[in-house]
Amino acid sequence: MSHKLFNLKTSQARWVILVSYIVALALDTIALFGHSTPVIPPLTLFFLLYWCANFLDRTHLFSAFILGLLADTLYQTPLGAHALLFSIITFLMIRHRLRFKGYPVWQQAFFICLYMLLYQGLNFLFFNPILNSDDFVQYWTMPALSLFLWPLLAYSLRKFSHTAVNG
Repeated sequence: MSHKLFNLKTSQARWVILVSYIVALALDTIALFGHSTPVIPPLTLFFLLYWCANFLDRTHLFSAFILGLLADTLYQTPLGAHALLFSIITFLMIRHRLRFKGYPVWQQAFFICLYMLLYQGLNFLFFNPILNSDDFVQYWTMPALSLFLWPLLAYSLRKFSHTAVNG
């Protein structure tokens, strides 16, 4: 199953990638102000993982670092903490993105769920949040929610990038 998107280079879809990162940061900001942060996965990391898996001509580590710094300023965490988290998760995606790209979307969602579980575990170690009994369940259900959000994101970004690049 070959999609025309996979044959594109990053330079052909650069503005689509940049716009998607801006939209993801805006959606993360809305989620932060809506106090649904423990439940909603970081959409900037979602978008980063999608582009990292589908465009193989770049490593996207620099994008991970920059988006992590922007997430640090958004969440008001120590500068570089989210940059390190995003870089670690992106590196792990780079290590197996060729196999990941070949999986069906529902199977990719399970790997994204594992990445988000790792992100949440590292987030717990780095920032040591104080979780009440209500927040504890919400905090650890974020990876499960990412299992259901990944197919929606993958299909919508694929359709958006096809229409934006092909005209």
